[in-house]
Parts: sequence; structure tokens; C-alpha cells
Amino acid sequence: MEFYGKKEIVGVVFLLYGIFTPIGTRAEGEVKSLKDFQYWDKGTVRECDVYDAQTGRLKAKAFCAYSGDIEKVEKFDEGGNKIEEALYDGKGRLKAGIDGWAAMRWRYDGSQLVWQVSYDQYGTPIERKFYSKSGKLAMRLYRDNDSVNPYVNAAMYMMLGGQNIGYYDSRETLKEARQAINE
Repeated sequence: MEFYGKKEIVGVVFLLYGIFTPIGTRAEGEVKSLKDFQYWDKGTVRECDVYDAQTGRLKAKAFCAYSGDIEKVEKFDEGGNKIEEALYDGKGRLKAGIDGWAAMRWRYDGSQLVWQVSYDQYGTPIERKFYSKSGKLAMRLYRDNDSVNPYVNAAMYMMLGGQNIGYYDSRETLKEARQAINE
């Protein structure tokens, strides 16, 4: 008799759900996302990948330490582009990684990168990069040089199409990741 591990069972559930569930079914308790778990040898979650149940696309990934604490969360858009990454300490706070940033966001127009912002452990932007339509770096701003031009924040707001990127609030991202792992 062959025994299947948890990952294989979850994969079979994904396959069965896709085969036996009519697309567009609406009911109480509707499945909106599917998850694929990988576990540490002691049984705690090592990685949780969350997929959209209707399209099968990857929506997010959560990476956990051996202790079970969330260390990193990544989010993806409909095109498969990574749009957010955040690093956490064991207490659920942002933590700067080896490159000096604790969180980063990217925005795309289709597959074209438009802008990228990195944040420190307090959620404050430390570097902002804007890209031309040809994909080349058009402008780079650092937190320390914002005071050189008093209109930098207003100009950035307009460059981003009216989107404010003032601070990174990691609480909602961490809450979503914990829910995904514990559901």
C-alpha cells in the first residue's frame, strides 16, 4: 500500500476540485482560493502557496520559520508579476533584510514595470524607482534626498497616477497570510 504525503493529497484535492466543480457556482461557503502547503519535518508549515480557485493563478506565498512564525510574504497580480514582498521578525513586525529593505512593492502596466518602492522596518519609503515605457530606469529617489526638492512627493503622486505610496502598513498583509495558513 502506498502512502501519500500532505502535499500530494492537497494536489489531488486541487485536481478533483477543478474537475468536479462547475465554474461560476455560487453558494454559501464558496471556495475562492486553494492552498498548497509544504511542511517542516516537525509538522509546522514551511510554505503556503495560495491560488485563485477559478483561474488557478498564484495569488500569494507565505514562508515560515521552523518555529512556525511567518518570515516572508509575497503577493502576485493577475499577470503573475510579483507586486509585493515583506520580511518579518518572529513577532510579526517588519524586519530589514540583507539588502536594507523590509518591504517592497512593484507596479506593472501589463508586463511592463512602472515603479518600485522599498520600505524600511517602520514602513517608511527609502527608495523609489520609476521606469520609462522602454523599461529603463527614468528616476530614482532616496529618502535622504527628498528634502532637496519640496515638490517631490506631489510630483510622485502625479507620476503614480494619483496613487499614494506614502507608507507600507504590513498589518493587513500579515493578517491575510496568517488566515491563509490557519484556515
